[in-house]
Amino acid sequence: MPGRVAGLTPRNAWGSSVDTVTTTWARLREVDAVRPWVLDNFLAVLLFLGAALSAASPGPDARLPDATFYLLVAVGAAPYALRRRAPLPVLVLATVPVLALIALGYDSAVIGSGLFLAAYTVAAWSGIRVTALAAGYVVVLLALVAALAPRSMQFGELATNAALFAGAFALGRSANDRRQNLVMLQERAALAEDARVERAQLAVADERLRIAQELHDVLAHSLGVIALQAGVGAHVIDVDPVEAKASLVAVAQTSRSALTEVRRILGALRGQDNPATYHPPPGLEAVGDLAAQLTAAGLPVDIHIEGERDGVPAALALTAYRLVQESLTNVLKHAGPARAEVTIRYEPGAVVLEVVDNGQGPPAATLGAAPGHGQLGMRERIAVWGGSLTAGPRPCGGYRVTARLPYADQDER
Repeated sequence: MPGRVAGLTPRNAWGSSVDTVTTTWARLREVDAVRPWVLDNFLAVLLFLGAALSAASPGPDARLPDATFYLLVAVGAAPYALRRRAPLPVLVLATVPVLALIALGYDSAVIGSGLFLAAYTVAAWSGIRVTALAAGYVVVLLALVAALAPRSMQFGELATNAALFAGAFALGRSANDRRQNLVMLQERAALAEDARVERAQLAVADERLRIAQELHDVLAHSLGVIALQAGVGAHVIDVDPVEAKASLVAVAQTSRSALTEVRRILGALRGQDNPATYHPPPGLEAVGDLAAQLTAAGLPVDIHIEGERDGVPAALALTAYRLVQESLTNVLKHAGPARAEVTIRYEPGAVVLEVVDNGQGPPAATLGAAPGHGQLGMRERIAVWGGSLTAGPRPCGGYRVTARLPYADQDER
């Protein structure tokens, strides 16, 4: 056991040290992102202190530091406080004190090394043209130093400095590219998020439209039946109480049915449906109940079914039911005393609906007018399936609505 503890202790200490360094670095990056001038000022002070301390033991050929030396070092370090705000001017300004130190024979090793940082900053925070201009300036600078101080800038030192400047420019361009790529990725992420939000909003709008259509169909049909039954009851209540009572019973039944369907629609919208209370939406099999309800309300409806129902999607069956419901509701509203016939024809890959009546139809003033909300809703439902709808008066009187709802591609050859 002691050996195990001893073996784990260094590993845990190393991991703790790594975590501390990582956390510290992350905090420094956060501070630098918000207040970049803090780090830049710190680097300027650090560069001045490094140059001043290194001058305490100058080389054999270097002059001893004095007030002039410290003044030039301070002037050479000060521009680095603005290195990311004005990279190229900082590079140019920082070279002047270095050249003066070299010309006067002072030790310029530390303060001169700051020029590599200035070159890196130009490449990291400027465009390619400014970087190229800075590289040309550095070439001229090296040539000038080699000419003014050939003893301190021999071929070896010249090649080393050139290589260090080239490396600084290369590292700066790499950092610049990484930052630009990060910005691009952030912009793409923002665009993707905007697109996702827009798609979600469109989905919500589509769902609201679907719910509105569902509620319109349910309420328009139910209120039409209720209005008709209430009118009949009010008309016969004095002469035929039994018929009036039957009308009131029909009103109550229609109201309960409408409330049940409205609760189903709103419950599905709120996600409150569960297996115990869920009522599936009506389909083509419910057209018979719809016809019986309208027949009891005073509109005789005959149902004709042709073909075999096979593979009809539930969503399309709901659309077909709503089309029949809307058409019969219009008959109830506009046809007056009439009789309606509903034909449901199952074709390969499609359902064809036909609703005809022998009533008086809509008023003549409205025949040439724009279609009402009911027909617009039907056309929107049919457009989802790529179907077609025709509606208009019949030559022999009455009105006809024909709709075709395809749901599968068929080979007609």
